[in-house]
Parts: sequence; structure tokens; C-alpha cells
Amino acid sequence: MLTRLSIQNFAIIDEATICFSPHLSIITGETGAGKSILLGGLSLILGERAEATSFFDKEKKCVVEAEFDVKGLELNSFFDEEGLDFEEHTLVRREIIPGGKSRAFINDTPVNLQTLKKLTAQLVNLHQQHDTLELNDISFQLKLIDSISGTKDLLKKYRHQFKSFRELEKNIHELKEQLDKAAREQDYILFQFTELKEASLTEGEQENIEQEMNALVHAEEIKRNLSTASAQLQNNEGNISDELRTVLQLLQATIKFQPDLEELVNRLKSATIEVKDIAVELENREMKLQFSPDKIIELQNRLDIIYRLQKKHRLNSIPELLQLQNQFDSQLLSLQNDTSKLDQWNEELSLLKKELTTLAQSLSKKRLSVISSIEKEVNSLLKEASMPYAQIKFEHKLKPENDFSENGIDLFRLLFASNKGSDFIELNKVASGGELSRLMLCLQSLVAESVSMPTLIFDEIDTGVSGEAARKVSIILQKLSSRHQVICITHLPQIAGKGEKHFFVYKENLKSRTYTRVRELKTEDRIIEIARMLSGEKPTEAAIKNAKELMEN
Repeated sequence: MLTRLSIQNFAIIDEATICFSPHLSIITGETGAGKSILLGGLSLILGERAEATSFFDKEKKCVVEAEFDVKGLELNSFFDEEGLDFEEHTLVRREIIPGGKSRAFINDTPVNLQTLKKLTAQLVNLHQQHDTLELNDISFQLKLIDSISGTKDLLKKYRHQFKSFRELEKNIHELKEQLDKAAREQDYILFQFTELKEASLTEGEQENIEQEMNALVHAEEIKRNLSTASAQLQNNEGNISDELRTVLQLLQATIKFQPDLEELVNRLKSATIEVKDIAVELENREMKLQFSPDKIIELQNRLDIIYRLQKKHRLNSIPELLQLQNQFDSQLLSLQNDTSKLDQWNEELSLLKKELTTLAQSLSKKRLSVISSIEKEVNSLLKEASMPYAQIKFEHKLKPENDFSENGIDLFRLLFASNKGSDFIELNKVASGGELSRLMLCLQSLVAESVSMPTLIFDEIDTGVSGEAARKVSIILQKLSSRHQVICITHLPQIAGKGEKHFFVYKENLKSRTYTRVRELKTEDRIIEIARMLSGEKPTEAAIKNAKELMEN
């Protein structure tokens, strides 16, 4: 319940405070006096966009504050989720500083606009004249049905499942596209992988082959050099081995005179043995080395394979080719895994679809169960609103199989017949502005009986209504306000007379400025104001008497 609204420095309001009734509060005033400005200020609390150009004083900030009694509205979970302190008397404040930047607060804790809207949407339900256009909106009609049929929990469960269903559908679609693309490339990847695998490449192979090839190509030169080197070490006349033995003999003969030469003699003996071994090894190598054209061809063919693969894939080494081979292998394995994943996801989607269908059918059944009573109750209320022959009915169809929306599988359409014997057709093709206003009020009254509703604010919803119809609309509003807080901006004296509190909006000119003022009317002032609404600026005695009767009845 909205207990207080304070507005500072907004449009032509320098300062205004209204304390509302828990039942029916009436706001009246001349056209252009500023009634819509009050709603403009309230819209800031509801999270609407702020415009710095609408400041009363452009050098000061604009502040709008609303106090709500939220006792019994089951909002504890909201405050817990948002990390806010819960207060039964919750303060919501919006500040707009010069330049256009704004800040929002809930119980003096800064919040973003999304959080502000999330809360105030549960506290205030604002209906303006143009909102009757919502009656033509299929989604709005469905919300009305859901409000009355009590599908809140079921719809929440369905939407959770629907979200999972849509996300899985999206994932499957994306995976299919990937698989289609991979399938087109699979033959190419498989061919490349097979070619590399059949090449049986090993690390270090290229270097070894190139080295062996180099040796075979220069075999004659190598054999000649090895043979000469071996001969120089031990076979030729005056070879190194003989020279070393001669030196060794000389030193051995001298050792008896210089015993410390023994270490050098031993080293020379080792060198002699080492030279002999080297000569033998060189001779053996020379004998083993054979020039083989067939072996050269074999090695060259192997190198050709390696060089071709490197050139084809623009790589420079066998390790890089092996890495590419592993990459192709991973791609082929991934394709197999993705195919298995797609099968798994399709199974999950099938299960989700069954569960979603069951929930949608339950939702549809619950909605259809109240349609007859909604039609009956609204048609009865329309009679009370001085529309004795007006009737509504809902046309219902089911969406095609497996065609789900976030609201289920139902397609409802509200049809209207304004006269006796008239065909039921769409609202926008038959109903007048006054009829739409009264129909909206009747629907809201019916919803209010079924669910806990926030503060209801009606801005000139009585447009196009007068006389006896206005009186009956006022009775409906009064009944509605017995169960819910209702705030109504009106030009109709019949409705104004039903208010528990009555606020008058007017303009005051002081010096060079015009101000919008709001004051609460007490009994005598209310009588005069309602009389003016009946007969003009100077109310007659009859008008005053009529005003008293409107307030008493």
C-alpha cells in the first residue's frame, strides 16, 4: 500500500506531499493543473527514465520518495535476494541531479533501476487512459486469465522447463551446424591423416637418412681417405706406429738415468696402443663401406616422401608433421564424440519435450477451467457498469503440436459484443473508449477478487462515461477499494463522491512563477469541489445538494 508520496523540484512542483487512504483516494483538478505531473513523479519511483529538463529549479536535484506499507505482501524473499534490509514501512527514493544522472534507493540502500523496477512492479499497478489498448493485447489477456486461474507456480515451473528446452534446442542446432561443416571436411581430414599415418614418420629419421645419404654419395672418397689414414698409422713405411715404437724404445733406455720419465713412457705406451686401435677401426670401416646405388635410391625415395609432405603442409620438420597428424586424429575423434553428444542431446530434448507437453497441457486445463466463470462474472459486472447488453467471451485454440511459447500452448482471444444480438468480434473493431474503460475496470475488479494485488492507480479510466454509467462505475471502484488500495484521477463527480480521501490539484501564480499545489479537501471543501464538477465554477444550491448526496450514497 502506498502511504505517502513526496515530490521535490519536478516540473512545476517545487514541493508536494500526499498521504493516501488505504482504500479509495480521489485526485481531481482542472485540466492542466498538474495531475499528470503527479503521475510523472510517481513514474520515477517505478523506474521510468528521468529527464533533467523537467526540473523546477535546474540548479537543484529532483527527489521523489514513496513510502509503502508492505506488511503481508510476502516480499521477504525479494529483500533477501537483493541483500536489502526488510522494513514493513519501506522507503523508495529516486534522485536526479542536474545533468540527468539519477540514483535510486530502497530503505536508504543504493540500488540499480532493474532492482527498483522489480520491487515497485509488485507494489503499484498504474492504469492510464491509453492502457485500455492493452485489452487488445493477447499476452495481456492471457495474464488476466492466469491471474484468476492461479497458475503462477505452474507457469513458473513451465517457463523454467521451457527455458531449458529452448537452450538445448539452440545447442543442438549449433552442434548440427558444426557437424555438417565437419562432415564436409571429414573426407579431406581422413585422407590427410591416413597419408601421414601410413608414412610412419619417426623423430630424428630425416637427419639420419640425410647423413647416411651423404655418406653413400661420397663413399669412394671416404674409402680412399680411410685407407690412406689407416696406412699412415700402421702400414706404410715410416708409419706413425713404427715411429712411436722407436720413441718408446729411446725413452725406456733413458729411464734408468731419469726414473721420473716413467710416467711419460706409460702415457706413450697408451698412445701407441690407441693409435693401433684407431688404425684397425679405420681399416674395418673402410672394408665395410660399400657404394650401393640401390640403397641410395631407397633412401632418396624415403626423403622424397618426407620432403613432399613438408612442402604440402608447409612445414619444415618431421616433429611438425607428427603434430599435424595428431591434430587430424583429434579432429576425427572430436567428430565421433560430437556425434555421440548430439545423440545424447536429442534424447534429452525428447524427454524435455514430453515434460513440457505435460506441463503445458496442465496449464491449459487450469486456464480453461476458469474461462466460463470469468465470462459470467465479467458480463455481470458489465451490467453493473451500465452496459446491460455488453458481453465478452474468450475464443480458444491450441498451438500446433510441438510449437511451444513461453506462455504455453494456448491461444486465447478476447471477443466483445456491445449490443444485444451483436456478433462477438475483436475489441478494437467494436468497443468505444468508454466501453473499454469500463471493461478494464470490470476485469481488474475480477482479478482483485482472486489474487493479492498491489496499489491500483487509475488515471482517467472513466473517460467516455457519464450519468448513470458513471454512478455504477463509482460503485465498482468503491467495492474494489474495500479490498485493495485504489487511487483514482477523475473528472466525474459520481466517482469523486466515493473517495475516502480527496486531493485537489491546482495552479498557483506567485510573482513570475507558476506552481502546482496539492491539498487534501475536508468535508465542506469536498462538497464545493464536487458541486463545481457538477455545475461549473459557481455551484448552485442544487449542485451542492447533489454533491452531498453523492458523498453520502
